[in-house]
Amino acid sequence: MNRTTVLEEADRLICNDREEDYGDPHVNFAHIAERWSQYMDVTIHPWQVALMMVDLKVARMASTRAPHDDSLIDIAGYTALAAELAHD
Repeated sequence: MNRTTVLEEADRLICNDREEDYGDPHVNFAHIAERWSQYMDVTIHPWQVALMMVDLKVARMASTRAPHDDSLIDIAGYTALAAELAHD
């Protein structure tokens, strides 16, 4: 799988399938940030939620022999969302 394929698949997922399933990422990640902030008693911003999801994927891959393509695609998608959310 080459980088263009990874980025195109990430784009397809976050702009179509995942958005259809979970709604607008600005709203969804703000909701998650609010819940996590209450739970942790610290302020968590939506862009930080995206980065923590990247870290979750990295942590999972640390226990596998080789990374799964879908995890790498998810990381690309979460990184793109973090960049977008950081400018809200």
